[in-house]
Amino acid sequence: MIVSEPREEIAAWVGQDRRRLYPPYTTLAHVDRGRIIAGFVFNVWTAHDVEVSLAADRLTLTLMRSVFHYVVRQLGCRRATARTRADNIEAQTVLARLGARLEGRQQAYFGDCDALLYAIMKEDFPYGLHAEGPEGA
Repeated sequence: MIVSEPREEIAAWVGQDRRRLYPPYTTLAHVDRGRIIAGFVFNVWTAHDVEVSLAADRLTLTLMRSVFHYVVRQLGCRRATARTRADNIEAQTVLARLGARLEGRQQAYFGDCDALLYAIMKEDFPYGLHAEGPEGA
């Protein structure tokens, strides 16, 4: 089941690796048997872009389509921005699978580690507009 509440609980689950996520934000999560298995936090919305934080035990196509629909159709964004630690190879692999492109490096962003800055453009998102025919997800 895809849910957007309770936001604070979803944000805490996404931030479990010691990331601090500050309101205002919105959330989406996939809950399976009463347990969050993947969550997204959306904040710093600028009308064309939104920053996305993600944590997942596993990602489902249903959740990814919901995320795309939320970012593109509900928020009206053309892009989503994500940051990850430069030493987090697993996150970089997931971002690449989601259609993200590396845009830059922010030195010492996490204090002890640089951040890699990624963008997913709506036309590059593999689970988006053409995933379910001409109307998209």
